[in-house]
Amino acid sequence: MQSLTAKSQPGEGFVAGGLDIHVLAQALGVPVFETPWHMPQYQLGEQGAWRLLRGGMGLDRGYYSGACIYGGTTALLRKNAEGGWDTWMSLSPFEIESQELACRHALGHTVVMGLGMGWATANMALNPAVERVTVVERDPQVIALFQHMQVLEGLPAEAAAKIQIVQADALQWRPAPQQPVDFLYSDIWLQLAEPQALAEVQQMQAHVHAAQLYFWGQEWVLAAPLQAGWGSPGWAAALADAVTATSLPLLTAVDGGFAPWVERIWRERLARKPA
Repeated sequence: MQSLTAKSQPGEGFVAGGLDIHVLAQALGVPVFETPWHMPQYQLGEQGAWRLLRGGMGLDRGYYSGACIYGGTTALLRKNAEGGWDTWMSLSPFEIESQELACRHALGHTVVMGLGMGWATANMALNPAVERVTVVERDPQVIALFQHMQVLEGLPAEAAAKIQIVQADALQWRPAPQQPVDFLYSDIWLQLAEPQALAEVQQMQAHVHAAQLYFWGQEWVLAAPLQAGWGSPGWAAALADAVTATSLPLLTAVDGGFAPWVERIWRERLARKPA
């Protein structure tokens, strides 16, 4: 989703070419990325068109936190039609921060659309407010690679027992009538805020009827048409109207208010773009 170099550990003690990551961070004037979230110890491997690799140290901007340096990285790649590789997921600072809100607010019966590397799934299962996690993944090769990664082996038994993986199309899957969904998290896209993302989330919700949902890149999608209004007296109201217009029970409960949160994320997006 971002770069080939992805992150599996916050970088503590990481050394590249004989240079300690903390020394390099100090020289560059940026912090070393740290996170309180669970970081699985992935078993690397390949399955069909998918490959899990570990990379090196890199510079990144968080989804909301600014420039940082990170190391000890892991990424999930898929072979494309041209014979190259697309990075579908990487545990970079950007990607970790872009999924935190979903992990923090998941509850009850949580459904995750898209398995990926299972990072969000593992952290949702560790959330005491979550009773079970149903993961919907279309590609059997991704499921097979996930089992090889040994993500669940790094979880307490009671957390791992919450997780059930279902092979199905996220756009068609429906929960059993006796298993209503409390929280839905959707992340099935190669790029963040793809043009069809909102319509696909609406299609998922029409089948799932979750009490609350969050989708990857939600802030980018909602704020894209509203940039000109940042900082104006009507910005928060315009964002609230945009949320209402989706007809979705979107997660908007953020400390400090949803409008400042979205603006912060969008300003980071602009800072990521090359001059």
